Amino acid sequence: MGDGYTIASEQDYLRLQQQIKIYMIVSLVLVIGAASLKGDLVGLLIAMLLIGFYSVWTRFLLRRLQRSGERLSLRESSTSRARLLGPVVLWLLEIVALAFVGGAVFVLIVDPGKWFVALVGIVLFGLVATKVAYMLILQRRATGAEGLEEKP
Repeated sequence: MGDGYTIASEQDYLRLQQQIKIYMIVSLVLVIGAASLKGDLVGLLIAMLLIGFYSVWTRFLLRRLQRSGERLSLRESSTSRARLLGPVVLWLLEIVALAFVGGAVFVLIVDPGKWFVALVGIVLFGLVATKVAYMLILQRRATGAEGLEEKP
């Protein structure tokens, strides 16, 4: 999704991959924790701050890399992200997203007066669950394709 960049070594690539994975997990925990302990507004504020930090961080990293002239398609980008996160993290994200959808449906049933908050939760986390399910499928296909290539 945009210009591709060349990473100097496999070690640099793996280190960057690990940093992004840790960032994603910590961000998820912070946003969910803040939202559940301090309320939705605080969770939203934390999410916005984390997105801002990620944007600045990636711009800083990209300044040091050389453009490759290649571009990723949406599918290639999703497959790459799915491989980066791995099946365990993807399944955890899927379970959490579906739990939030269930929680929003529960809120809608128990307190119809909060229909707007419930609807936002259903739509937002429904989209997240759909995207993660798509990434799980892509990750599984990519893993299956690699297994086929390795056989003699």
